[in-house]
Amino acid sequence: MMRQPPPPRRPPPKMLRIDTERFTLRSIVPGDASERWSLWLQDPDVMGPVNTELRKLSVEDLKQYILRFNQETRLLIGVFDRTDRLFVGFYQIDLSPFHRTAKFNVIIGDKSYWGRKVVLETRAALLDHLFKSGTEKAIGSPLARNFPAVFNYKAQGWRLEGIMKSQVRANYGIGRLDQYEFGLLKDEWAAFKKKAAK
Repeated sequence: MMRQPPPPRRPPPKMLRIDTERFTLRSIVPGDASERWSLWLQDPDVMGPVNTELRKLSVEDLKQYILRFNQETRLLIGVFDRTDRLFVGFYQIDLSPFHRTAKFNVIIGDKSYWGRKVVLETRAALLDHLFKSGTEKAIGSPLARNFPAVFNYKAQGWRLEGIMKSQVRANYGIGRLDQYEFGLLKDEWAAFKKKAAK
């Protein structure tokens, strides 16, 4: 009986790095796990708007969480201040190669950066990168009560495509919460940028 050769080893995923005016966006690696990040996950001000339960994760737990992202179709991207390399937040982006979509989620964990247009600056760079790389539509699904997120989607030219009534159960308090569905096509993003540049 002939022994089968081992399957070819897949090359490691290409790690993403993009610099904007104020921030560096790059693929998160296990070495980025920190107590600082863990504290964000325990802060109701940070996690409440995305309706995620508070969790106390160790640095080792976070390292295991990071490894769940293959950085090819499931991206985990850190937002770092270019001045001092401070880790201030992260994106989770799920890519569908077949449908050519990118579903965005973002958390800015460092509250001292809230109100400073971090998401508008960094998501614009990610949209540019993804649309150039074959994505044809970006998707975002914030809770209707997440007013900063809704504002940012509208300010960046995303279309409100639907309102899903009582879509999810509330992790904080009782009842159910409405969720919005935003979409942005590649040509819409190009038109938005052209108009904004005038």
